[in-house]
Amino acid sequence: MNQFVDYDKSVQEFTYDSYFDYLRNHNVIQSWNKDAEGERKKIKNALPFGLRIRYSILDFLDVSVGFQFMQRRSSESLNFLYTRNESTTTQYLESLAITPYELDVKAYYPSLGIHFHKQIGRILKAEAFFAGGPLFGECSYESQWNYTWTIQGPGYSWETYKSEGLLSEDGSGTGISLELGGRFGIPLHRKIDIFLEAGYAYQVVTSLSGSGLERQGESTETWEGRWGMKSETITTSWGSRHLFYPTNDGKEGTGMGDFRLDLSGFRARIGVFLTF
Repeated sequence: MNQFVDYDKSVQEFTYDSYFDYLRNHNVIQSWNKDAEGERKKIKNALPFGLRIRYSILDFLDVSVGFQFMQRRSSESLNFLYTRNESTTTQYLESLAITPYELDVKAYYPSLGIHFHKQIGRILKAEAFFAGGPLFGECSYESQWNYTWTIQGPGYSWETYKSEGLLSEDGSGTGISLELGGRFGIPLHRKIDIFLEAGYAYQVVTSLSGSGLERQGESTETWEGRWGMKSETITTSWGSRHLFYPTNDGKEGTGMGDFRLDLSGFRARIGVFLTF
């Protein structure tokens, strides 16, 4: 999902910054500058919540069944103003507003676990655990933009062009969740412990599909498709750029490849353990 951010940043930088540098270097314009508010942000972490019920088989061994959920959304408002100084008196102003620019991921995962534990001293209890089960993942992307081109000079301001658009894609699928870790527990009461847990979770959804919508002015297109990675080469008079991006639109671009919703990473949890 974070490759949306890399792709969109690269396209904008190539379309505006690189183009205006080209115009300035070829003496087509005198100068240019950019004012920016906000930035596209990647999803780097999430906060999981869960519940696990355990049953003791031996003094050192428990089995468990659990359910966890996590979600993270990155929603930003972006504003860019590009100013081209064509001469000492004429300016071209290009305003680009993107609201919202949003990435959203969520996952649900039931699991079965096995827990090896040992009492250390009178207070501390140490544990190692392994849990696994199916992973149900969802993801979505939305970018809605408004563009205005204005020419300004002495005593006049002429809005020459306006446009707006929206790209929205979502997907859902299944995968596998495997988690390995350890924890330490400290009793607060005869039947209540608090614990600190850390480990690593492998969580990948490899097959997602969903719907998409693109609107450009009065034209709207919708589709249903499988998520994948595609390649695109942009070639212009000021250069070329080869890019990769995720999409569920099978008609766009070339080089369809695998898309993975990868939620793997190191985990840390704090919680309450109740004994019945």
